[in-house]
Amino acid sequence: MVLTVCPNPSVDSFWAIDTFEKGTTNKSMRDSYFPGGKGLHVAYALRELGLNTTLLGVWGGITGEWLRNKTQKKNIDTLGPSVNGWSRICITNDTSTSWNETEILGAGPSLSDSEVADFTDTYHSYIKQKRPTGIIISGSTPAGFTPNIYSKMVKAGKRHKIPVYVDAKDKLLKNTLNSRPFAIHVNKDEGYELCGHKNPVEMALWLQSFCKVAAVTAGKQGLYLAYKNAVYHGFHRLPQNDIISTVGSGDCLLAGLYTGIQKFQEPEDWVRLATACGSANCINPDLGMLRAENVQAFTPQITIETISA
Repeated sequence: MVLTVCPNPSVDSFWAIDTFEKGTTNKSMRDSYFPGGKGLHVAYALRELGLNTTLLGVWGGITGEWLRNKTQKKNIDTLGPSVNGWSRICITNDTSTSWNETEILGAGPSLSDSEVADFTDTYHSYIKQKRPTGIIISGSTPAGFTPNIYSKMVKAGKRHKIPVYVDAKDKLLKNTLNSRPFAIHVNKDEGYELCGHKNPVEMALWLQSFCKVAAVTAGKQGLYLAYKNAVYHGFHRLPQNDIISTVGSGDCLLAGLYTGIQKFQEPEDWVRLATACGSANCINPDLGMLRAENVQAFTPQITIETISA
């Protein structure tokens, strides 16, 4: 059993607006809605890959209830407080123009001290009683959480000898580094803001000074994973016309990385499965999700390069 943590789940939506004009009405030609948030995407991908997971989140208002119901229908147990403010709504523009994949991200609810305490108490109680095989903490936090919340959660997991994976940015990640999680995942833009390196190899090696496994996703360049004395580069040449959306690819990749580490001994196999999961998300019309059959088809196609540290 894996515990996935998503403090700020969202209703993710595709809209279709070819151009935006200031100060007037901009109408979408079509729209669709999907359960979202980084940790929720990870949980759905893990389930599709055959792993059991429980999702800890903050469930706000009508949108939070919708997200929770959708998640439970995937046979994923949900934990965490229900609050009055609505869970956020995030918009991704789906158009053939330069506005394609322009994102508008909602903020989410504002939590009281007691609601934050409810969330953290649930976390501590679960890992103490259930002892999951791993913990994956992903994404942002709504208002009310302190920037060191993930650091505290990592330390709690380590006290119970549970490997903790973290996918975050800005202060949430900076404050987590010295707690030394088992694995860290960032994209190349987040990594550059964190350490100043532009080269994803250097970025991954720098990150690894704070964890055992450091994963950097670099868009079309693929995945760079630092482990022990090497960096492993996973790459998949996916035809551009096959790509529907890249939103959530990093989350699906992280789920594949966790699954790979559980199943295989060699880091090349971790990278191969993780990269296949990221690609599988790109061709799925459901935003931020993958299908197991696509992962299976893509896995043999992944190119692996080993770069000595």
